[in-house]
Amino acid sequence: MTVMLVNPEIQPAILSTISGIVRTDLAAQVYLSGNVLYAASATWAVNLGIAVMLISIPSFVVPFFGTVFAMVFAATYGVTLAPIGPYAAAMIPHSITVLIEFQAYIVAAFGAYLTGRTIFLPAVGEKQSVGQRYRAAAARVLSLYALVVPLLLLGAVYEAFEIIYP
Repeated sequence: MTVMLVNPEIQPAILSTISGIVRTDLAAQVYLSGNVLYAASATWAVNLGIAVMLISIPSFVVPFFGTVFAMVFAATYGVTLAPIGPYAAAMIPHSITVLIEFQAYIVAAFGAYLTGRTIFLPAVGEKQSVGQRYRAAAARVLSLYALVVPLLLLGAVYEAFEIIYP
């Protein structure tokens, strides 16, 4: 977001690039329905899917992938959600959503880091098999999801109310 404050002309280029990749029309339909439960559920499902499928699970195959993905994801969305341009004021209440959801992604990325450390960089002299290290990493990630899931739920509910009832 800070980069956008210095170079606001970058945001339109990034937004036009992302618009070809991300299905914003589906998100708009969900929120235009006016149904808070539907909007919050859809938002929660998408955000949890990102945390699980793009941050946590790939890190069990490619060491630290989720940590790197989370950084790229944060940079990309920081650019798109920066409060600049004609709709800057609308982004101020939405910044609370961003803070809540990004906290969840940070916890998930920490889990991806721990996964890489546990599986691929065992402590010197550690006598665990690869299978035991995978199980230990999975247990750590699951315990962190006790924070990720409620944070994403809180963010989704707040976002639904904030967008449907501005």
